[in-house]
Amino acid sequence: MIDDPPGRELAPSLREHIRVLEVVTRPAEERPAHDTIDNIAEWLVGPVPKIEEGTASFDEFAWRLLAAGIPLLRVTVHIGTIHPQFLGTTIVWWRDTGETVQVMIGHEIGDAIPYEKNPVRRVCEGRETLRRRLDLPDEDLDFSVLIELRDRGGTDYIALPISGMHRVDYMVTYVTDRAGGFTNEELDDLARVAQRLAILLDRHSQWWVTHNLLSAYLGARTGPRVLAGQIRRGAGIELTAVLWSSDLRGFTERSDRLPSEQMIAILNALFEAQAAAIRDHDGEILKFIGDGLLAIFPIDEPSLIAEVARNAVTAARAALGAVGKLGDHPTMAGEPPLEIVIALHIGTVNYGNIGAADRLDFTVIGPAVNLVSRIEAVAKSLDQPIVVSGELAQILGGGVVSLGLHQLRGLAIPRELFVPA
Repeated sequence: MIDDPPGRELAPSLREHIRVLEVVTRPAEERPAHDTIDNIAEWLVGPVPKIEEGTASFDEFAWRLLAAGIPLLRVTVHIGTIHPQFLGTTIVWWRDTGETVQVMIGHEIGDAIPYEKNPVRRVCEGRETLRRRLDLPDEDLDFSVLIELRDRGGTDYIALPISGMHRVDYMVTYVTDRAGGFTNEELDDLARVAQRLAILLDRHSQWWVTHNLLSAYLGARTGPRVLAGQIRRGAGIELTAVLWSSDLRGFTERSDRLPSEQMIAILNALFEAQAAAIRDHDGEILKFIGDGLLAIFPIDEPSLIAEVARNAVTAARAALGAVGKLGDHPTMAGEPPLEIVIALHIGTVNYGNIGAADRLDFTVIGPAVNLVSRIEAVAKSLDQPIVVSGELAQILGGGVVSLGLHQLRGLAIPRELFVPA
């Protein structure tokens, strides 16, 4: 992580690894007008705030400090997490804008900044306390963020380590724009409330870690369902959705020929290309199956059926285009192009928990799932990149071309299949 990630010190290639999660702007009439350090310390160990309001809780913390007479310009907190994409989260409060912003910081940013130039790592890992005067020339400021803080009027900066539970450590920073900086008494007060701030952060960071892990492994739609308690085996709901089943052609030959590390890198690039298209069109990947994947585009309202159907076809076309561009990917050096087939079908499925008592999977089952898998197999034999079922073709209306009747494995009656025109 870095201190204040939207800063100008980041190269454009790194800024794409910052994701804004939430922005809180507290109305002026709701900001506390008067407070004390003792009251803030008691508030931090008081009734548990709602977990979903982690950013809002930190926003209130900063405004309370200002109301207690601490001349703050900016307050930040930095929290590590467990996520395949992100190193951690940073929450930044600015007095002059009145905003508190929570962002996720990609691993790439942490890798790009050396330890000695990274105040977050030095505080969280090295347990340093950093105090810097800001009214100095550039060459005397050892972190690039300090230059930006000085240019915004900052005069004094302090970063403190905070010990949390479960081997989690945090960093809080305070910046003032008062001439002369912080007084010794103010620094003592800030250090005292910082240690109690860990109690609030522990409450929220554990929820964030759990939410991140479930969303990463189960999906943005399914993960929160599990976190909300929908975990009983056999529990599920009927859901109408467009089903997506895709597969890589020539996978066996390629995997037998290539080193496993290169094959895994190719599969990751392949899945990312499809995942972006699915996510951008409101779909969700349920599982990866070898070199293939199963996804759904849920239909929450009957009036949305045609729109969701078109979205799924558009996502399939986008995925084919993205996979076609992977020839320039570093992992594909000297390799023939990747080709995938995508089958689409619409139907009703059971969406819920299936498995053993101590090992569950949250997925979809039903005849519609079996059918889309059979269509995918036929798509390979027909050398068609996208094949849709008759049911989906009917909803799409025009813009499809019949492939005729085809016998699908395990089904007695041939089914008419179509391709988007």
